[in-house]
Amino acid sequence: MTTAFLNDITALKPGAPITRGGVTLIPIFGPKQRGADIKIAGDELVVSELDTPTVPELQVHNPTEHDLLIPAGRILSGGRQTRVVNVSIVVPAGAKIVIPVSCVEAGRWSGRSGFSDSGRMASRRMRVAKQRSVKANVDRYKSKRSAQGEVWSTIELELSSRGVAHSDSLFLGVDDDLNHRSDRMSVVNEFIATGVQDEQVGVAVAHGDKVLGVEVFPNHEALKSSWEAIIRAAVIDADEFAEQPTSVDAEAGIKALEKFLAEVARTGGTEAAGCGRGTEVHVETPQFVAHGLRVDGELIYCNAFMS
Repeated sequence: MTTAFLNDITALKPGAPITRGGVTLIPIFGPKQRGADIKIAGDELVVSELDTPTVPELQVHNPTEHDLLIPAGRILSGGRQTRVVNVSIVVPAGAKIVIPVSCVEAGRWSGRSGFSDSGRMASRRMRVAKQRSVKANVDRYKSKRSAQGEVWSTIELELSSRGVAHSDSLFLGVDDDLNHRSDRMSVVNEFIATGVQDEQVGVAVAHGDKVLGVEVFPNHEALKSSWEAIIRAAVIDADEFAEQPTSVDAEAGIKALEKFLAEVARTGGTEAAGCGRGTEVHVETPQFVAHGLRVDGELIYCNAFMS
């Protein structure tokens, strides 16, 4: 492990912000042909419990002829309990590997061995808590496990703050609750209908001109396949705020994002070998967390979230 920087994050270029229902999205554009051959993992990825099941690990098999990216924060549903992926992983074509995960369903340890892609991402608060503890464990123990208790505490906050009761303390109960909130689903549907712009590879989520999070994918198609999951998580995260800004000044929003990307770029983090292909970078400060994955020297995925 060595100290590394996500300095190439500043090569990303913001576009004009769009605000709906208090949620502001700022499109992000990257160099053409960036990560062109990497696809987002879907249900073609075979996910299963280990022969001797354990909470913080799963096995994945890529039976396809191309590399598959599992983004950090993706929720895998099923098995003995539903999990969230701790770090971003490029699973090589034909490979079978063990990956680090966290439980997002504290009340269940039973069921089948197989999993499906939930099509959902963890909330910002959960991702911040998870990434902080993963960074600490990478530094101290060369481990990519999270502090499971902190993840469960965050899930309990997400459920209880919305008055959502779930017998198994499953985080996806928050997402299910969203389906019954017509005002918020109208925001989700508007953003989905607007879609991803040509050559867009990432997006920043903001409240007013305060940037809350950034997520950037290998290419335009990878972002498109993750779009609904990103939008639903952004609308869920907006529950943290009582006010719902109706718009944001475009210049102020872009400047705020450029400032945030520059701060992430100049902050040193820990470099570690990827679980599959590539090299990870983990960054943590009191103000934010960030995570990136480089393959063949190219930053093909990154995220950053304000605390």
